[in-house]
Amino acid sequence: MKMTKTAAALALAGIAAAPIAQAEVTLTGYVGVILGGSDADDIATVPAVLDPATAEVITEAIPGSSPGDLQFSSDDSTLNIAAEHEMNNGLTAYGNYRTDFGLTGSAGAGDNIYVGVKGDFGDLRMGEVPDALEYGQVANDILTDIGGENAGLSYTGSFGSATVGLNWSPANNSDKIAAGVKFNAGGFGIGLGFADADDTTRFSAGATFSFAGASVGVAMKDFDNDASAISAQASWSAGDVSLGLTYEVEDGDANGSNGADESKIRFDAGYDLGGDMNISTRVNVLDGDADVTDYRVLLSKSF
Repeated sequence: MKMTKTAAALALAGIAAAPIAQAEVTLTGYVGVILGGSDADDIATVPAVLDPATAEVITEAIPGSSPGDLQFSSDDSTLNIAAEHEMNNGLTAYGNYRTDFGLTGSAGAGDNIYVGVKGDFGDLRMGEVPDALEYGQVANDILTDIGGENAGLSYTGSFGSATVGLNWSPANNSDKIAAGVKFNAGGFGIGLGFADADDTTRFSAGATFSFAGASVGVAMKDFDNDASAISAQASWSAGDVSLGLTYEVEDGDANGSNGADESKIRFDAGYDLGGDMNISTRVNVLDGDADVTDYRVLLSKSF
């Protein structure tokens, strides 16, 4: 009887392991440590825990810290597991899971969790999905965050020089439906994004041009005609050196600024040390309701 149970257990283990053995599993990670500070008047804080009700990070004051004090922190250090498996019909099934860690000892939180199927028809994904509203954004969210990944369903397809994106999230997630299109040809890129999110409309449009290691771009973002933002970005890289300059100005209350106009300028510089290690610096200057300058030096290692 003992031999029978052992044989059955081995058989079940073999069945469970078969799909895993056939899948291509990739383990990657990123570790970033920051030394930074600011001239802010508030007590320095660090991310503490993830609020399960709002999915937002709750911060806590650093014991003994003062406004503007230099402090060490982590830059979204991650451990990522990705798996792909080619099915008999020629389609590729895939899944992804990422865990984020902080330097302060906070527990890792799951992120970038999704599964999907892709092939000649495009890419169909469920879980944390790309936001097509961001197709017209060139300056990311240095001041006004118009989009972001949402738990839902998405489709991405390429048709010649055009890429089309659609995504939907139910009301219990972000109550958003979005569509976007991007065109790229000869160094030029144009992107448009539109969304209806929680009974408000949002729109983005941007254009970029890349040449000889350099790139320039401009974009505008609009929130239900109540607020808007215009951004510009320029970057350059040669060999191991990279430089970037981003500017964004907001008109209205898109960023919780009580209707006050705000502007922000960001300078980035980086150097590739080799072996997937990089050192970079960043300076942010915010002008508006609060005039704050923050700065950091980041040492990172990917694997």
